[in-house]
Amino acid sequence: MRYSIVHLVLAGVAALFLLGGTVKFFKREERQTFFKLLANFVIWGAILTLALFPDVSHIVSQWLGFGENLNTLIFLGFVVALIALFKLLNATERLERNISEIVRREALEKLERIQDCQGGRRDSRPVPKPTDEPV
Repeated sequence: MRYSIVHLVLAGVAALFLLGGTVKFFKREERQTFFKLLANFVIWGAILTLALFPDVSHIVSQWLGFGENLNTLIFLGFVVALIALFKLLNATERLERNISEIVRREALEKLERIQDCQGGRRDSRPVPKPTDEPV
């Protein structure tokens, strides 16, 4: 089979991303998790496979019951995009919860510090400053 320059460049890029993700995982860089490594292998492995063996897309489309190669790739692309979208939404919601918890904790700590400075007083009046003048 003859490969065009596009196939070779795409295969090279996919191989570099696979290698980079694997190195990051084993070096524990950038919070690389097993899920990220797995996603990296699935996505870039599929791109590498399709770049080197374009006939695989026809086999996969027949196996999934689609008629055309392009339809299968578009469908799989939407599935991957939706999975990534839901993963990002979950991460965003988790971050929002964490931020809310941190802000609440900081506000309570600040309130406790203010109350300690006021000698345990619960009212909001300012504490008078001591003066050197006799009363």
